[in-house]
Amino acid sequence: MDKIPESISQFFISLGLEKEEIEIYWALSRHGNLTILEISRITGISRTQVYRFLERMERAGLTEVVIDEHRLMAKAVEITQLERLVKQRQSQTQELITLFPKIQQILAGQVGQSQAETKVLFYRGEDGIKQMIWNTLRTKEPVVGYTYRMVEDAVGEKFTRDWAEEFSRRGLKGKNIFTDSYLENKKEYLGKPTHLNIIGYAWESRYVPSNILNIDHQMDIYNDVVSFYNWHEGEIFGVEIYNQKVAQFQKQIFNLVWGLAKEVGTKNQNNPTL
Repeated sequence: MDKIPESISQFFISLGLEKEEIEIYWALSRHGNLTILEISRITGISRTQVYRFLERMERAGLTEVVIDEHRLMAKAVEITQLERLVKQRQSQTQELITLFPKIQQILAGQVGQSQAETKVLFYRGEDGIKQMIWNTLRTKEPVVGYTYRMVEDAVGEKFTRDWAEEFSRRGLKGKNIFTDSYLENKKEYLGKPTHLNIIGYAWESRYVPSNILNIDHQMDIYNDVVSFYNWHEGEIFGVEIYNQKVAQFQKQIFNLVWGLAKEVGTKNQNNPTL
């Protein structure tokens, strides 16, 4: 089977297709109408799976069934149909964006009433860290914490930029304390665009030598939440603690260390953050 261009794969992934469905659609677009057996031979997907995937693709409006000389064959839809599906997905996305503020308000009230005062949530893997970082956007006050390495290391450049843009759009503020391990890691990003270029002055940073305070993981403190992250040396996990007293105590400790730390950057420079 011919190699599928990356742009094609990304397009259909965005439409919600699985890897095998993309391979089936690519085979149909390259070879024209095909029987189940022919699709199976070209793609290497079993006939049973081809049946199942084609049923789903037909429901999604991506393929059609045609009868050719008493044979059932599958056919890829025309480009105009794909365009219609894209516009439909765009419309659905816009509807979600429009509805979300109201849904958020309703659900936030329900969650606040039903959940206990204290809870601990455990996250694992890159997606878990992404969720924790995105959760900081809920803050009603400046986020404070300790920075170990550039967050791009954990969740990639695109997600970090998206988060930084949303942080800036909401007019949020933050403070962080970092040490020598962060400065070493940051050298790897010299000359590269990072989230630091987006956040700008929304974040204040101060430095503490590692022989005074050895920061070996990430911590964020906001609202009544304390978040611990670790993504170095193969371990990727995090923990969120929701407790007012714990968060308040950690904020007090942060303020003490902040008073001892050195200021970095000026109003004419981007502060090194996160």
